[in-house]
Amino acid sequence: MKILIAKNSGFCFGVRRAIDIALGVSKKSGSVYTIGPIIHNPQVVEELENKGVKVIRKLSDIKTGSIIIRAHGVPKNIFDEAKAKGLKVLDATCPFVTRSKNYAEKLAKEGYKIVIIGNPNHPEIKYIFSYLPKNTVILKTNEDIKKLKFFPKIGIITQTTQSPENFIKITAGLLGYSNEFKIFNTICPDAINRQKETMKMAGKCDVMFIIGGGNSANTKRLAAISKKILKKTYHIETAEEIKNEWLKDVKCVGIVPGASTPDWIIKEAVEIIKGIKPCVISARSEMKTSFHFTRLLDN
Repeated sequence: MKILIAKNSGFCFGVRRAIDIALGVSKKSGSVYTIGPIIHNPQVVEELENKGVKVIRKLSDIKTGSIIIRAHGVPKNIFDEAKAKGLKVLDATCPFVTRSKNYAEKLAKEGYKIVIIGNPNHPEIKYIFSYLPKNTVILKTNEDIKKLKFFPKIGIITQTTQSPENFIKITAGLLGYSNEFKIFNTICPDAINRQKETMKMAGKCDVMFIIGGGNSANTKRLAAISKKILKKTYHIETAEEIKNEWLKDVKCVGIVPGASTPDWIIKEAVEIIKGIKPCVISARSEMKTSFHFTRLLDN
C-alpha cells in the first residue's frame, strides 16, 4: 500500500504567524489570553494552553495581562474594549483576513452595497462585518440571494477559505441585482492550492483522510471537495479515529491536512496506517521529498 501526503502540508502562513506571536508573548508575559481559540485546531490550542496561553470567552473574564487577537480576527467592539481596559493587545489576525476587511471598507467608502460570500457564523466573517455598514449582506449559498433587492452598485468579497467554485456560482447569481459590480477575490492563495491538490489526490487514491479540527472551515471545505470525487473520504481530527475497515482492499491512501493541522498529528496518522497495513510513503511528483515531522510548537 502507498501513502501520498499532500505537498501543501503543515501550518499555513497565517496560522504559523499567530502561533509564533503567542509563543513569543508567553515567554515574556505571565498572563496571556486569546478571545476564543487562536486557531481552529483543539490539539494545538491545548499545547498552547500548556505553555501559558489561555482561552477566554469574554473580556470580563480578565482584568490584566496580554490579549492576543485570534487568527480569524475579533469584532471591532471587542478590540476597542480590550484597548479601553488597558490590556496589552497583540494582533495575530491573519494578514489575508485583514486584507479582506480592508477591501470591504474600501468598497463601502466608494458607495457600494457590500456582499460577503461566506458563513455568517464564522469568526472571520463576524470580524469583517463589524467594520462595515449594518446593511452589509452575507451570502452562504445561492438560496440566500433571494433576500437581496436591486442596488445600483454591489461590491463583493469572500471568506478566505471559500472554494472558487462557490464564489463564482454565487457571484454569477448576483448579476441580475445590479448594473455595476466591483469584485475582490479574497480567497487565500494557500486555501486554493490545498483545494486543487485535494482534487488531484482524490482522483488517484482509494481512500482520503482529511486531517484537521472539526471546527476548521478550511478543513471541512477540503473534506467536502474530496468527497465529491471520492466517497471514501474521512474528515478526522486525530489519528486515533482511523478504523481498520477503512483500509480494506486499499492500495493508495491520501492524506491532506488542514491549514492549522500540526506535523505531529500527520506523523501519528502515518504511523497508525503503517501499523494496520504494510506500506510505503510516496512523494507525489510535485511534492518536496523531505517531509519533516516535527512538533512545531517546540521550535
